Amino acid sequence: MIHITDHPWLQNANKAPNVNLGETVRARLQQFSVMNKFKKKALRVIAEHLSVEEIVDIKEMFENMDINKKGQINFDELKYGLRKLGHQVSDSDVKALLEAVSYC
Repeated sequence: MIHITDHPWLQNANKAPNVNLGETVRARLQQFSVMNKFKKKALRVIAEHLSVEEIVDIKEMFENMDINKKGQINFDELKYGLRKLGHQVSDSDVKALLEAVSYC
């Protein structure tokens, strides 16, 4: 087993140029950070207003969709799970759902 500090990526870290990414990239990263915090707080507020029964239902739905039991739902699992529940959702809509959730 190779020691992590021997990895070529780390060995070349001192040789990497210090490139300024620019004001636009910095501004977008800050905006993303603020939006991410806002979304997390909004989800927390919503979750705090759910009843115990609603939370149990959501957990059961997630567990039923998480076919490989990894604690995450991938595209195919979400698509299959929604169809199993009777929702005919297009691939682009399933992708949009996953993207929306992944930013939370």
